[in-house]
Amino acid sequence: MVIEKEKVIRFVDRILLKLMTRWQPAKSMTLFTANELAELCLRAREMMWNEPICLKIKAPITVVGDIHGQFEDLLAMLDSNGWPITDLEIKEMKDAQKKNQSKKSKSKSMKPQKPPRNYLFLGDYVDRGPYSMEVVILLIALKIKFPDRIYLLRGNHESRAVNSHYGFYRELKQRYSVELYEYFQNMFNCFPFTAIVNDTIMCMHGGISSLLEHFDQFSAFKRPLEIPDVGVLADLTWADPDPVVAEYEPSPRGASYVFGSKALRTFQSRLGLQLIIRGHQVVDDGYEFFDERRLVTIFSAPNYCGQQDNSAAMLNVSEDLVLGFFIFRPESRDLEKKNK
Repeated sequence: MVIEKEKVIRFVDRILLKLMTRWQPAKSMTLFTANELAELCLRAREMMWNEPICLKIKAPITVVGDIHGQFEDLLAMLDSNGWPITDLEIKEMKDAQKKNQSKKSKSKSMKPQKPPRNYLFLGDYVDRGPYSMEVVILLIALKIKFPDRIYLLRGNHESRAVNSHYGFYRELKQRYSVELYEYFQNMFNCFPFTAIVNDTIMCMHGGISSLLEHFDQFSAFKRPLEIPDVGVLADLTWADPDPVVAEYEPSPRGASYVFGSKALRTFQSRLGLQLIIRGHQVVDDGYEFFDERRLVTIFSAPNYCGQQDNSAAMLNVSEDLVLGFFIFRPESRDLEKKNK
């Protein structure tokens, strides 16, 4: 059993090092085989399946919104905000890959090591951007390597009904095969849907649900499963806040509902929550508060689809629940502000 675990760690280390040190757009088709990626999906699927559908996690945590295949932007944001892995750990991984254990045992950090950041991702890793596969590979490899530092929720695009039409299926089919797409899809069907931070902050991809009365309800959902058309899980992945609505109204997306201030306050009071953190919507500054800061939307794909001039944001939640935003701005916006 120990030997098997060591093999898995060495395998995951190879994946991570290639993505972190060797990946370039021109090399994107030469770094991994289909069998390697299928194996990675199977390992991640098993791990995610063993997690509860509603996670209970502790701050400090950094919350990340939609990525949508913008892998290069994700790397840049992790470089700036901090990785869930230290420089010393990366060096040890490299030493182990060289099979130089004596060197590994003597490895020392040349500078003080910052503690690694813990991350919660809110979903929508795939579709629309050019490198959806790399985004998912990096995050699930980090999850396998550091299961207590990385948490991954399911977005509405981690669904066959959506990602078969908006880019991910086409990307996998062109780069590898339809068979590999199925491995990714089967893995998505085991992802958790929500996370509760310090018992007071609820995080999801979409929004709240009028049908969620208490957290014990999540025990009724059995994974693997596709995102249903209606119900609690549909709301958690599809719902949006709307300032002109009081309670709930049908969503213009054609799935779930939009909800207003009255519905939000009732929901938070019923479940004992202070804040909702969600993604799902493009917001100009990368974050946007709703209803006197009872809810915040986080979007982490800057210059979305190469057509919008939005900033990206990550939300750092400190141990004592103080919020701080890391903002990643497109060059065009920086230039415009400089000229003004």
